Amino acid sequence: MSDVKLGSWSVTGSPIVIEYTLVVIEEIRQAVIEGFQRLSRGGIEVGGVLYGARDGRTVRVLAMRPIECEHARGPSFALSDADQAALRAQLAQDERDPRLQGMICLGWFLSHTRTEINLSETDQQVYSTFFPAPWQVTLVVRPGRGGSMRGGFFVRETDGALKSEQSYLEFNFPERAASAVERLPSRERYADRRPSVLPLPEPVSVPAESTQYEVPGFAQPAPAASGPLFVPAPPPSRRKWPWLAAWLLLTIALVIFSIRYLVPQPAVEPINLAVSERDGQLQIEWNHLAKPVNLATSGSLEIVDGTERRTFSLTPQVLTRGNFVYLRNSADVQVRMTVDQPDGAKVEEASRFLGRAPAKQEQGGELDALKARRDELEAEVARLRRENGQQVQRIQQLDRTMRILQTRLGIDPDKK
Repeated sequence: MSDVKLGSWSVTGSPIVIEYTLVVIEEIRQAVIEGFQRLSRGGIEVGGVLYGARDGRTVRVLAMRPIECEHARGPSFALSDADQAALRAQLAQDERDPRLQGMICLGWFLSHTRTEINLSETDQQVYSTFFPAPWQVTLVVRPGRGGSMRGGFFVRETDGALKSEQSYLEFNFPERAASAVERLPSRERYADRRPSVLPLPEPVSVPAESTQYEVPGFAQPAPAASGPLFVPAPPPSRRKWPWLAAWLLLTIALVIFSIRYLVPQPAVEPINLAVSERDGQLQIEWNHLAKPVNLATSGSLEIVDGTERRTFSLTPQVLTRGNFVYLRNSADVQVRMTVDQPDGAKVEEASRFLGRAPAKQEQGGELDALKARRDELEAEVARLRRENGQQVQRIQQLDRTMRILQTRLGIDPDKK
């Protein structure tokens, strides 16, 4: 157990002290980065369940499992009804998992790629529904360019109150350490959602008045004389040099693969484009207070609705409203927003809506049948009108013939 390193999050006034292994931090970092890189702008948000042990006011995070999300409401981590049902089943199944034997659910984590470190109303709903215990916690992670990452824990007060607008203490995630990488599970283990599980380390002394976050790689002051926050690893032996060589090769490969993310880029404030459905109509919304929107000279919305593609021009007045209503025709709608800047640059963001087919498509077969019946009736009316006209002409012709015969016979046709 001596080579297991622990980090600690402790803040004066917080009823909970949180400890965690660097392996769990690295797993969370990898899951967040993978989601962040799935879209060119902002990525998608991810989340997971935290497992470990509890001793009084101290909780110790030892493992995590990702939470599946179909992102039916866009790239944000908003759980649909199907996602929530799957999460309930996952929590029940994890209780019987032998790999999590002796552990309890300590809370959850999620990433925010378009907002700061806080808890939205949707986040608070998930927190209160699935993790209601007073000692269960929430970790919000905010990724940045070049692999940088910040995080903050949220805990409940002794009276049950929750400070949701910001964390008591934010911290920077450490760089990947060799000791953590050696224990890091492979990508295949993420696929079957089996977390790495470490034996419970010895308790670590944490001063109650401490407000510092201590972990290797952090730019923080040295720990107080009351004791270190980590159990130190044993001195490296000569047998570990193959691991160092492998770590060096892995670092070079990652740098080559991720070079485009390491090039400094000017920070652009996101538009926060989002698509949702309300009363059968798509509500396309964006942050009208964002700098690119306020400075925009014009903009456009490109909507791919099934096989149909349409483009709508946006004036500065429409952009300042922050929303656009669209009546969809299919179950898959992709939206791309472009705002033109005064210097000629363009700022773009995309979002997508996946849902059920609109009601008018479900009623399409019945409408087609009614139209066909209407056409048949109109054709029948036209035929009857033609036949009626022919009968009138025939009667008139017979009347003229009878008058001619009466005249030849000397009969007055007008005499009754």
